[in-house]
Amino acid sequence: MSKPRSGKLQTPSGGAGFDEADAVKLWIHCSRCYELFAEKRFGFFLLACHHVFCEKCIKVTAGRTPSDAPIYECSTCKGRVRGRQITNMMPKLFKDYFHPEPYNLTNDTVEKFQKRNHMHFDRFKKRKELEVNKLTKDTELARALCQKRLQEMQMLRVERKKLSQRMKHIKLVNQKAEMQRIAQAQVNRSLETTKSSSPAPDSTRARIRGSEDSQAPRRRASKDSTRSTQSKRRHVTGFRHHPNHSFIL
Repeated sequence: MSKPRSGKLQTPSGGAGFDEADAVKLWIHCSRCYELFAEKRFGFFLLACHHVFCEKCIKVTAGRTPSDAPIYECSTCKGRVRGRQITNMMPKLFKDYFHPEPYNLTNDTVEKFQKRNHMHFDRFKKRKELEVNKLTKDTELARALCQKRLQEMQMLRVERKKLSQRMKHIKLVNQKAEMQRIAQAQVNRSLETTKSSSPAPDSTRARIRGSEDSQAPRRRASKDSTRSTQSKRRHVTGFRHHPNHSFIL
């Protein structure tokens, strides 16, 4: 039978993938920053207090003599203890703490150690899940709020367009009214100038009446003369008679 091919899994930090064989090591993490041992970016240390830290989260102090092993300051229990770097070259007694099948070992301390680290890492994952869920809800709420604000902005944009069109219409009406007012003012001004240049109606009427009064005796005299001439012509006799065709000779 052919062996199953080992695929690549994505690391939680989004870095390079690792083999499925390293999946059994995902519980090995730093007790402070939760860096994973399977990512192989930093060295890890197992302290005598059974706490695991990466090299960037642990403090190292020198021993009493240069030949002594270094002393590490644990940030969890605040103790100064010895420790070893987690490698394949470490003694079997310490290497068994990271055995992939602790239930096959007779040492209950290894199983308790791995179980405690599993629980610690699970609490971290649950806390991160809650944070992610909260961020997801906040994102959905923000999206809904943005959509609502977008709709309001679109409505305001339409209302603004209507108001701008109305303002243009009002400007045109005002311009037309102003032009009509100016034209009417010019007409009124021209009428005032013509009235001022032409004589007043009362004076013209008085002049007409005066001329009529001055011409009245002349007209009377001419009428009397015409009447006298007509009367004279009536008293004159002559041989002229009106034609009368009522008789026959």
